[in-house]
Amino acid sequence: MAEGYGACLINKPELVQDMVKQVRNQVENPRFSVSIKIRIHDDLTRTVDLCRKAEATGVSWVAVHGRTAEERHQPVHYEAIKIIKENMSIPVIANGDIRNLKEAQNVCHITGTDGVMVARGLLANPAMFAGYEETPLKCIWDWVDIALELGTPYMCFHQHLMYMMEKITSRQEKRVFNALSSTSAVLDYLTDHYGI
Repeated sequence: MAEGYGACLINKPELVQDMVKQVRNQVENPRFSVSIKIRIHDDLTRTVDLCRKAEATGVSWVAVHGRTAEERHQPVHYEAIKIIKENMSIPVIANGDIRNLKEAQNVCHITGTDGVMVARGLLANPAMFAGYEETPLKCIWDWVDIALELGTPYMCFHQHLMYMMEKITSRQEKRVFNALSSTSAVLDYLTDHYGI
């Protein structure tokens, strides 16, 4: 917000429109997808206006996080996403507080959107869309294999494991795991505790 990009662009619809136009003008393939992700404005008519301007300029789809720029942990305004969807002819994707497959399906049903975008829910459970309520151990090992093969930096490697293991570890196990400071310590911990 302080730098003038991200969520503050909700207050600059002409700039967003120009950005979409510039991207469209640079890409020769008309089937190339150009999208925007927005938060809602306190005045929902301004949000709908922004989305319509982006659509008129050639945006392919819009992802809508159902909170204002100032809101962080307040409930998501799914009704606002529904109103935006009802006013658009391009696909609209709902975003915000989707933590499992049932919630994803419910949000689609409530909003009438064309899909959902998930962030923290997938960090905690990358197998969410396969119907798992918590991250299966196989998924954790898959992440370990991928991260080691690609040389993922330790902080990223460990952070993702912390998210994935949140539902399967006790408070005490979390304290121990979160304090680990090397890849070898993490691998030893996983082997000792999960036979992975």
